[in-house]
Amino acid sequence: MKLSSLKLKNYRSYSTETEITIADLNVIIGKNDVGKSSILEALDIFFNSKPDKNDLSINHDNSKIEITCIFEDLPDTLILDDTVETSLKEEYLLNRLNKLEIKKVFPVSGTGTVSEEAYIICEYPDNPELSDLLSKKRTPLKTLFNELGISPEGVNRNKSKELREAIRNHYYSGQPITTQTTSIKIDGRLDNENNLKTIWSSIKKYLPLFSLFFVDKPLNDQDKDIQDPMGEIIKEVLKKDTITPLLDQLKNEVKNASTDLADKTISQLNELDSRLAETLRSEFSKEPSWNTIFKLSLEDNNGIPLNKRGSGMRRLVLLSFFRAQVENRKTSDAPDIIYALEEPETSQHPDFQLMIVNALKALSETGNAQVLFTTHNSNLAKEIPKASLRYVYSDNNHIKVENGTNSDGTDNVDIIDRIIDTLGALPDPKNKVKVLVFVEGENDINALINYSKILHEDDNNIINLENNEQVAFIPTGGSQLKYYIEKKYLDGLLQAQVHIYDSDKPEYIQSVSDLNGRGEADKIGYNTVKLEFENYLHHEAINECYRDFDISLSISSVGDREDIPEITARAVYFATGGTDWDNIDVDPVKNQEKQKKKESKAKRQLNTKAIEKMTVQRLKDRTGYDEIKGWLDKIKEFCD
Repeated sequence: MKLSSLKLKNYRSYSTETEITIADLNVIIGKNDVGKSSILEALDIFFNSKPDKNDLSINHDNSKIEITCIFEDLPDTLILDDTVETSLKEEYLLNRLNKLEIKKVFPVSGTGTVSEEAYIICEYPDNPELSDLLSKKRTPLKTLFNELGISPEGVNRNKSKELREAIRNHYYSGQPITTQTTSIKIDGRLDNENNLKTIWSSIKKYLPLFSLFFVDKPLNDQDKDIQDPMGEIIKEVLKKDTITPLLDQLKNEVKNASTDLADKTISQLNELDSRLAETLRSEFSKEPSWNTIFKLSLEDNNGIPLNKRGSGMRRLVLLSFFRAQVENRKTSDAPDIIYALEEPETSQHPDFQLMIVNALKALSETGNAQVLFTTHNSNLAKEIPKASLRYVYSDNNHIKVENGTNSDGTDNVDIIDRIIDTLGALPDPKNKVKVLVFVEGENDINALINYSKILHEDDNNIINLENNEQVAFIPTGGSQLKYYIEKKYLDGLLQAQVHIYDSDKPEYIQSVSDLNGRGEADKIGYNTVKLEFENYLHHEAINECYRDFDISLSISSVGDREDIPEITARAVYFATGGTDWDNIDVDPVKNQEKQKKKESKAKRQLNTKAIEKMTVQRLKDRTGYDEIKGWLDKIKEFCD
């Protein structure tokens, strides 16, 4: 499961309900004390703890804190209340957008006591006779089934799922089942005989893990925050597909042995006092908390624990943890997880700041991890795609959270400008810049820089674009904030311009034709001879790149007009256990989204890692050397 949005109400500064969209990568920006950290801590409350009485907003309307999480990418089937697979959709537990919406409510009493309730907000059958259907266990369901006189033909009465389905169909007499938005209580003062407790316990097993890290919090002997990376390792291992069955087996062995002994005790009591014995029964009601049993810590050779080391060492361990997770989470049984960090750049060397943001970005691209972090650092925020930016601000004493892009994918210009203003992310005057290089996007920048390095190492007369202060890149569809800033600042200046666009889109071919048709000496445009930058790669460079990730590909050639990112994404999908590219998801829209996501990831790998495997000879083999050298020579000419 993945978190798609979060709703907060009556929680700290969020007095009215506020919804925050959650993507794979989320960077939360805003002025001090506006409510950035509250988002992370609200999620920690939802997944791991309870709020304090002081978390209740001073402007609350009903003395109840509400934290709602909405999930997508749900399992197609799952076990809810017996050994039979069903689905959340079949049980009418999804909201109107076919997502799982869980609201946790925390009433705060006049004495400051905080209690907890949980609800599923769903589109549920509107017949009042079915309102408590999910609360019934199998025996009451059988009783109701018989009382209603439903034909047993084709119904396995030992399966709760089939009993519920037959009962629903009975009340609608063959007509389509109509629904209404319903709030079903699944936790909070429910007795053990209520089947909804079992359903909630089952659903919780499918929810993602959540870990909150406070990077710069002062530590003492009792502080557990520094143990988070090691504790997180334990939690993830315990949730692996290979480990969970072993724990379930151990739990069942202990449960059976202990309840057997308890039942024998009741039997002996029956001989002494039958009336008292009749009031007792054995109940193995509490699930074991395995992560509190297993402990993992880091110590040096002298036995000194990590929380006794300097803050710099602790931060390096945290950075290393995230970098290691990028590799670790490529395995197929890595559980879904959400990482949240409070200002990870605090007190870090600038080099480490860039390393940690790159690690977090890569982690969010692994497919089953989401990342949220707050920041005040403009250099860090510049590296983030605009779609991942979340701006928190107060509007007439109401907290609002807006995205860096609109729902249609276009730039949310007003919000981006406010982010720039909040961070002070203004570029220095670009007096050294002599030429602006316009390309389609970040991947093309990576490709052009990497090719310039390869050619420069072979011939130092060819310009190296890496960290070259005379050259500024402007993606025409730039996704990251830094390119938005540079484009905004540089567009009005008078530097020479070199435009290099792929030849896969007619509008880019027309743009280059129009530009060159004006005959301006300081402006020139090129379209790639091949389809895209990825078509200049050698097939062995692609195979070697993925071999470093223990993924064996056998791409035998790269065609000039082939869609190489798609071909690579398909090859990676099948090499890592995929079986049907056209049916990754049963939902056609989601299937296309997942395909595009895999292609985007492949495109990034091709333009960063695969290019590192390229050589001058391989580029000549692909007949791309002279063309790329011509672009670089023109850029150098404008710099001289």
